[in-house]
Amino acid sequence: MSYEVTIEPLGVTIEVEDDQSILDAALRQGVYLPHACGHGLCGTCKVDVLEGDVEIGEEASPFALLDFERDEGKCLTCCTKPESDLVIEADVEEEPDAANIPVRDFVGKVIKIEKLTPRIVGVFLEVEGDEVEFQSGQYANLHIPGLDTPRPFSMAQSPNEKMVLEFDIALIPGGE
Repeated sequence: MSYEVTIEPLGVTIEVEDDQSILDAALRQGVYLPHACGHGLCGTCKVDVLEGDVEIGEEASPFALLDFERDEGKCLTCCTKPESDLVIEADVEEEPDAANIPVRDFVGKVIKIEKLTPRIVGVFLEVEGDEVEFQSGQYANLHIPGLDTPRPFSMAQSPNEKMVLEFDIALIPGGE
């Protein structure tokens, strides 16, 4: 089952599957909503629920979403799932110059690791399937074998390169 979520003031309606957070659905459909941690800890994705019912996940920190805010009808889009069709109000404006590229999943393999400086390595991933759309400032959440959660890394490649992603990664003692 899925629900329709209308995002004001944009007037955009997205479809959210029942196993999906509002934020994940929006980003996968090319609709930008403010966010940062993606785990219910920071409060950046806080919105007002104007109409409808939601289930706020247990991962929502009581410091990121205070009890009185819940009572006022606020939720964190990163860990909230709709229980009906919704209307929400987000602190967002359309950015005419931004290419709102939908979030997609890719499978890739490391094809090269190159030492760029004593503390920075270039890691090159070749992706399978469709070409990757690129915009300056874009990042990717990489699922790294052996780590429980994905890690965000900024992309460093030319916008002309569509099948190989470059990440310039700082080496930090004790880092993963």
